[in-house]
Amino acid sequence: MKKILSIILTLVMVFSLATVFADEAPGKIAILTGTVSQGEEEFRAAEAAKAKYGDRVVTDTYPDNFMAEQETTVSKIQAFASDPTVKAIIVCQAVPGTKAGFDKIREMGRDDILLIAGVPQEDPGVISEAADIVMYADEAIQGDLIMETLDKWGVDVLIHYSFPRHMAMELIVARHNLLAKNAEALGIELVDRTAPDPTAEAGVSASQQFILEDVPKVMEEYAGKKVAFFTTNCGMQEPLQTAVLAAGENAYYPQPCCPSPFHGFPSSLGLISEGESALQYSSEDMLKKIAAKLAETNSEGRFSTWPAPVNMALIQVGADYAIDYIDGNIADRNDADALTAIFNESLPGADLTIYKDANGEEIANFYLVTLQPVDFNDYK
Repeated sequence: MKKILSIILTLVMVFSLATVFADEAPGKIAILTGTVSQGEEEFRAAEAAKAKYGDRVVTDTYPDNFMAEQETTVSKIQAFASDPTVKAIIVCQAVPGTKAGFDKIREMGRDDILLIAGVPQEDPGVISEAADIVMYADEAIQGDLIMETLDKWGVDVLIHYSFPRHMAMELIVARHNLLAKNAEALGIELVDRTAPDPTAEAGVSASQQFILEDVPKVMEEYAGKKVAFFTTNCGMQEPLQTAVLAAGENAYYPQPCCPSPFHGFPSSLGLISEGESALQYSSEDMLKKIAAKLAETNSEGRFSTWPAPVNMALIQVGADYAIDYIDGNIADRNDADALTAIFNESLPGADLTIYKDANGEEIANFYLVTLQPVDFNDYK
């Protein structure tokens, strides 16, 4: 009996010490991103946050085939919350399974954890109920910015590549609707073409091969016209840029789906060697490299993007905000003024707005970020 009591007392002491340690230890941030193959920008941004804050940041990745393995995403989010020192979790891109993972955390009684979702792939009204803060590049406003660019270029046709899974997402649909409205007003023909979903059984390679084969077909179909190409998927950006560049002077590329100097361009234009990361360069340096490469084929007037990687900024801003919240420098889970101030430090010139749903109702914790498209002629 004495031996059993001794073991119990020892366990109580160990548990008490662990609890005290958890209370006294600096709170940690956990960051979940895609792999390098799915989204290098987010992966590297998580690495940068860890480099900045050291052991206060832990990272992991969700599966490449996240649609079929949502339970894995949920379990990884739960695993973060099993560490009592984790006081904030950031998921970017917030793929399907994020909302369920956040719900599980609350069910665990971890109301002390700040939950941040970047680039959500679940509807705004759904993810905003589970997260404390949601951030996204303004998909809808791109329907204006893309068309303004195409009008400036004198484009006749816009090819819009997507697939049913993406076209069921509220913000992507909002952008498409605005593209259609502006296309009609400007006399630009909008053509929807269905590409293979990269998360389907055939994978990313099938989607990429489809793009490489379809762009030349489109250019033949619309011979003599200026044709612009846009796709809603990250994994298709590199082959689309490659195909548009090869198609010649009548093919145009207004921006990647997640506008950034680093999204596709470094690989499609051969700006980095094998094993090298483009993210060692600043945004301005990469823009200059892209402009110089495009100038070799007189193509700088056929391509555009945004001047900085918004998705990386979402993780950087999220981490800075989380640290300030954990350390008591921010009192509220959703402090719009503090978030805007941190964002402008990371990405000067960014426009931050509150999302409004289809009924015009604001979702107070859902923030949209906008930058203006670049003209590569300015970076030669």
